[in-house]
Amino acid sequence: MAGAGQEVLSKDRGNQPLWVWIMVLMAHGRRCVYCDERQSQTLEHEAPLAGRAGRDIWWNLVPACDRCNSWKHKRSAVEWARDMKLHHAHPTAGFARHALAPRVVEGINDRVAQVQREIRDPARRQWFEHHYGRKRTPRLRREKHEEVQLCEEGMERYPYPPWESREIKPSRSHCMRVLCCGYQQEAAHPEFITLAEAEREDLRRMAYEKGWYLGDLIGDLLGRAVEEWRQSRSGGCGEEMLSDVNHDNCAR
Repeated sequence: MAGAGQEVLSKDRGNQPLWVWIMVLMAHGRRCVYCDERQSQTLEHEAPLAGRAGRDIWWNLVPACDRCNSWKHKRSAVEWARDMKLHHAHPTAGFARHALAPRVVEGINDRVAQVQREIRDPARRQWFEHHYGRKRTPRLRREKHEEVQLCEEGMERYPYPPWESREIKPSRSHCMRVLCCGYQQEAAHPEFITLAEAEREDLRRMAYEKGWYLGDLIGDLLGRAVEEWRQSRSGGCGEEMLSDVNHDNCAR
């Protein structure tokens, strides 16, 4: 019976796609959920694969550092926290070979629950799948971490998580959030502008205060400037619009 169970678990094991790596490691501020200090380095199975509930699937993964992943070993987060509490209460009884500080242990279960809620957020999960689901999953973990680093740097452009912004329209295949993919709005034409760093930061703060997608804010500012220009042109040419020729000259 045990052999059959292990066979099922072994079939569940597999390489997670890149979007899952990024989605999980970016959770909890990219910190290890257990020690709450070190940077997340690996996907840790909260319910161990050796147990009945263990599965190698995204909803059973939490961000962890290599040290905590090794120390936790084949225990659930609840079991590991319990053993460490017993270790601190009875240090000679051998409940745990390695233990985090008591104050850190006290918060493990709450942190795990919070991180699992973060990872299971449908909008957040869909955002990562839409943005990274088509990318090739690197073979080396170092390469996966390079992708995570690029994602973290990209996130710094947004004043708040992009998956919290409004959807232009529902889509199962593409991201349609206005904060990151607003260019997909109907009749949108992306343009590039060059700004000094201080101007760029002020523009981002302005968009944040208004609760707008940055592109929409730029479009609004430019739209008003263009409208003022149109009015000034029509006002200056109103008396000259005596013929089609003069009208064309005014428009130019």
